[in-house]
Amino acid sequence: MKKEEILEKARKENKQKDLACIEAENKAVKIAAIAMVFLATIYYALGIMITGKTNYGWYSMIALYCAIVFGIKGIKTKNKFEIICGIIWFLSAVIMIYSYISNLISTSTIL
Repeated sequence: MKKEEILEKARKENKQKDLACIEAENKAVKIAAIAMVFLATIYYALGIMITGKTNYGWYSMIALYCAIVFGIKGIKTKNKFEIICGIIWFLSAVIMIYSYISNLISTSTIL
């Protein structure tokens, strides 16, 4: 096979994207996700420091992100430790989501 044939076959398999483009997209997604977690953590900490209250909504986003990252990576690599971490983070996310919604309902002025 010639170099051009191999390249064409790879592009067909990757829906007309070359490997460099796929890697750039993967890196961009990772950086964006890390930035989102970083900003959510800052908001979470500021909420506690300024208002003295815990906003479980911010923490649930962080926990859900970690659950997805650990879960998918653990399943793909068949790493039991990462699967367990993903499950723990998922349970934490569910608890935080429940706490956030419960807090919204209990402090609501229209309900």
